[in-house]
Amino acid sequence: MVFGWGNKKPKQREADIAPEIKQITLTNMSDVIREIRSIRLKTIIAEVKTFRNKISSNCKAILNIATELEDDNLNLDDMDPHLMRIVKRGKNEVISVIKKETAVVIPEINSFEDIKTFNITSTRSLKKIGDALGRQSRIIHHFAKKYANKLKNDLKVITDENEEINTLVKNFSEFENNVEQIFENLGKYNQSQKSIITLRERKKQSEKTAKDLYNTIKNNIEDIKNLKDSNEYSEFLEIKEKINSLFSLRNKIKTEVELQFSKISRPLNKYVYVSSMDKPQKKLLMGLIENPYDVLSASNKPDLVRILESVRRAVQSGSVSVKDTVKSVSQIDVLLTKLDTIIKEISAFGESKNDLESKLSIFNVEKLTQAENILTGHQNEKSDIEAKIKTLENEITDLIESLPKHIKSIQSKLNEISAVQYSIKPE
Repeated sequence: MVFGWGNKKPKQREADIAPEIKQITLTNMSDVIREIRSIRLKTIIAEVKTFRNKISSNCKAILNIATELEDDNLNLDDMDPHLMRIVKRGKNEVISVIKKETAVVIPEINSFEDIKTFNITSTRSLKKIGDALGRQSRIIHHFAKKYANKLKNDLKVITDENEEINTLVKNFSEFENNVEQIFENLGKYNQSQKSIITLRERKKQSEKTAKDLYNTIKNNIEDIKNLKDSNEYSEFLEIKEKINSLFSLRNKIKTEVELQFSKISRPLNKYVYVSSMDKPQKKLLMGLIENPYDVLSASNKPDLVRILESVRRAVQSGSVSVKDTVKSVSQIDVLLTKLDTIIKEISAFGESKNDLESKLSIFNVEKLTQAENILTGHQNEKSDIEAKIKTLENEITDLIESLPKHIKSIQSKLNEISAVQYSIKPE
């Protein structure tokens, strides 16, 4: 092998260089997108202008073919008259459509709206020409073969060029959609930032209210403590305790009364149906049957004695039937002898109770109740405020956590529409 000739050792491929990442902030996001859009728009306008000129040129070529076809007799005179009419009609339709559609004024391209208008116009014209050629395909291919291939080829070129425009329009529309999504997420980001500021201010105000309530509750508790530490309140509690003790005596008396009257319950119940007492006495009798303790009083004693004596006589006479007359009469007599003592005991309890209750006025219990209600109200209000603060904290946390997601979405869409890779840095 001669020196210098032969296979050289291949060079090791350099590692791919990572694309440079450009850092931006959300503040200059609009300027970046405006610049990208301007470049993209200029590019698509320039590309579509090129295709427009090509399509315009090819349309003229098709029109020339149609003109040439129009001047060609196609040997119609040698044809069967019926066939001649068919061929002539088909030829005229194709020529008419081509002339009409190639005469459509193609708009100038200066904006994306112009591009869309041009795309719609050219697509519609191509379809009409294609449909006409399709309907007259057999006639053109058979009787105007040399024109058929030219028309087919030129129409395909225009169609392909129009498809390129379709693709450009689709891509730019997707670009615009991505831009819209970027601004939508940017709006959400900015709104979240504003909401965070608003919610933090509300939280601050709520915390101040909670602090004020804490001090108010502290004062409420102190007010209640002062009321309960007073000598009057101590005496009030002692009196209440004495009243409660009295009720144990009341229960003892009541139990004894119910026991005594239970022994004569049968005669009393039956006497209701055989007696002819007036209404007040009958009501008193029903009281003895249902709750004797409540009707035993000094004022009722004469009527009570009369009722019990009447019941005893009714038992003795047989008007009220009982199993053991002697026993029932004896029990009524015992009750009559004890009646005065029982009434005195009940009366003594009532006097003692009333005396003690009159002394309860030494302390203004309404003032204490009102103070306790105020405390409860403030405690409930404080609980509501604390729950509100917790809710605000959760809302603020959710919004703060949403910010990176919005930035990530913005950055992702931005890098989809740009050749340069961007990284959004916090402000």
